[in-house]
Amino acid sequence: MARLVGNSLDGGEVELVGPLVRIGRSPDNEVAVDIEAVSRTHLRLEYEAGAWRAVDLESTNGSELDGVRLRPWQPHPLTHGAVLVLAGAVRFDFLLGEHERAGGVAATTRVADAKAVRLTPAETEVLELLFVHYDEGRVAPRLATVAEIAGRRITSAAAVKMQLQGLYDKFDLAGDERNKESLAIRAQEWRATRPRT
Repeated sequence: MARLVGNSLDGGEVELVGPLVRIGRSPDNEVAVDIEAVSRTHLRLEYEAGAWRAVDLESTNGSELDGVRLRPWQPHPLTHGAVLVLAGAVRFDFLLGEHERAGGVAATTRVADAKAVRLTPAETEVLELLFVHYDEGRVAPRLATVAEIAGRRITSAAAVKMQLQGLYDKFDLAGDERNKESLAIRAQEWRATRPRT
């Protein structure tokens, strides 16, 4: 099983037990780091099609992979022994398990008492960007508009709408439920994204 090793972790390491692992200062993240320079939701690690990737979540102080600064929202492949540095303050070594290094399939089934849903990296990004105003700690947060999501992804509104249609299908939303509000609620119920209040 893949894991992160670093001095900022309890016990020195943490196993990556789901296909989506968020790292940041907020205790809601799968890996919480209590260091002020780290953003509330700083970075995510995602597993799909037999490979791990790192995605900087437009953090304030940035992330580096093997000494190269990550562009926000761009997935970067992770290899055994890769070094992740968050905000120039926290270092993690990314290590694959012996079975994974030998070419086996990682044990990365998401543990949830609701329903499992497989999302593409683009769908995951759109879903996370729905909550960007919550993640930025606004006093009166709301869900992001299609235009705001398109601006953050540097894409068209039509492309975002297409991703949303796919998400509505994957979350079994029909009729009047095919809207961002119902999608956000269903994603939280199914634990496809971390809880927001």
